[in-house]
Amino acid sequence: MIHLALHGLAALVAVQDAAAPDAKLLDRAAWEQHAACVLSEREQRLVAHYLLATPEAQAEALRSLDGLRPRGASASWAPGLDAMRIVESRLSGGTGEFPDLDELAGALDLVPLPGVFETHHEGLGDALTIRVRRLYRFQPKADFTLSLRWRASDGSELPARTEPIGAGAVTDEGFDMYVRAPLSGPGPWRLYGVVTRPDAGEIGFAVPEVRVDAVHELRTRARAALAKEIEGQPGHRHLRVALDRLLRSGRRLSASLGAGELLAGIENWAENGPATGMPVPLELVHTDARGVEHWLWTYGPKEEPLRAVAILSPSAEAVDHVFAGDLGRTWIDFAERTRTQLFALHLPSLPQDVQTTITRLKSWVDGRALVLVARGDGGAKLPPIAEGAPLPYEGLVLCGPFAVRADAKSFGSLPRLCIGPGAAALAGQAHVKGLDGTGLVLIDDLSLARHTEEWLAARAAAGESK
Repeated sequence: MIHLALHGLAALVAVQDAAAPDAKLLDRAAWEQHAACVLSEREQRLVAHYLLATPEAQAEALRSLDGLRPRGASASWAPGLDAMRIVESRLSGGTGEFPDLDELAGALDLVPLPGVFETHHEGLGDALTIRVRRLYRFQPKADFTLSLRWRASDGSELPARTEPIGAGAVTDEGFDMYVRAPLSGPGPWRLYGVVTRPDAGEIGFAVPEVRVDAVHELRTRARAALAKEIEGQPGHRHLRVALDRLLRSGRRLSASLGAGELLAGIENWAENGPATGMPVPLELVHTDARGVEHWLWTYGPKEEPLRAVAILSPSAEAVDHVFAGDLGRTWIDFAERTRTQLFALHLPSLPQDVQTTITRLKSWVDGRALVLVARGDGGAKLPPIAEGAPLPYEGLVLCGPFAVRADAKSFGSLPRLCIGPGAAALAGQAHVKGLDGTGLVLIDDLSLARHTEEWLAARAAAGESK
């Protein structure tokens, strides 16, 4: 079976530190990173349903999300997986008489092992193990049937497997199902599930899809990629860790790159750095108390960049979420159109480490203008700037429910754009432009790149920036 063969391949050239002092801590950290990628996937799914909805349904979705905010939640609250599933279901027509089946489907996570398969055009596709895990606390009251299906990029579908599942099998550790990969040339496939029960008749509820790439010459290329080392390029090693983890456990480390792109990124990385045209990690920023590593990611435009924009990501989100899916396409289009080098990162907790990180960012931009874009609580750790003090960067965009309050901390004469509830009232202040927003970053994200570009263009036209 290919998953055993690939497990052996990855073990031979594993890039994880086998001498790490606490293997359990590393394993928990890997699951935390996987969970952040799942959150990114579910956010993309909710936004896709939101964009297809009528204006009235969109307004109702925003009210629903606000109603799901826990009592006493901070201004930086963001909806979790369960809340997003509830609103997604309402946008798609409701759950009818079976809300428990819908909740069950939303609580499941599909983890293919390995998270990639070899291209085949005849015979049998590769054998894969699908671990079906529970993402949050939910226990079904009755047995159910789970059907797994493959969806190709052209929308065509193939059945993978259908099994009766006992209610007690739904746990955090999960249960396994065994499938064959589809016969296919290279490219991404999606694996999703459908939950049914006899009393629901033909009504089924979708377990969200996960991307699984078909890769040509997978074994040969994976062996070479995992064995490839480049001195002084930690980002290259991080891509190898991501590929290794996908092969050995199916857990995802990147929200923006599938297995095919991970391989290409490793293969095309040269002694002088990564190729342009795809997001890549550069270096470790910090490791938090859970043992989770937080990396600096970048996207370099094909032409020589004129400026740099560093996106400060919300703490619960995969740092490269801004490079994934439709949101990623808006930022990448912005980068190419305006010749902007993009960075994405989580700021560390300690103030002195924040200052060090900003200084390090400025060294990466090599003298070009640096603008920070803080999404959600991503900018909560930015220190205030005293009036008359030298500006540590050239501009700041604050997007989220805290934008008005954070601006009140005083960023001195730093030019800034604030997007959030009540932010339009800031428009009369010097150095500030304010735009009203919903306060939900996953919705305000839809126009954030455009607003950032328009603000930068207006400043340039007024002679206020490079």
